[in-house]
Amino acid sequence: MPTRINPLTLYRLYVRRVVAALGAAIAVCAFMYGFFLLEAVSHAASQAQARREVGQLSSKVGKLQAQYLAATKALTPERARAMGFVEPAHVATVYADAHALTLSANR
Repeated sequence: MPTRINPLTLYRLYVRRVVAALGAAIAVCAFMYGFFLLEAVSHAASQAQARREVGQLSSKVGKLQAQYLAATKALTPERARAMGFVEPAHVATVYADAHALTLSANR
């Protein structure tokens, strides 16, 4: 006849293991929560920094566009002649075919 194990004995045998496993699971979950919380804060901070940099770069681009427009308005055929440029004798338009490896002139 097999001996019957007392439920209280089983409880005492496994309760420490179950409590230890639950404690370990809670510790891992708390660590992961902290890690992901720090990652989210870091990501938000880097987004704010990226927005600032985009604003600064947009400002620089605007200034450079203004300088470009001012420089192109200052270019005239008379100024080019004064700088030593001459008008071309013949103007040919050159097309580059997307499928070909050579350039062909339109005559």
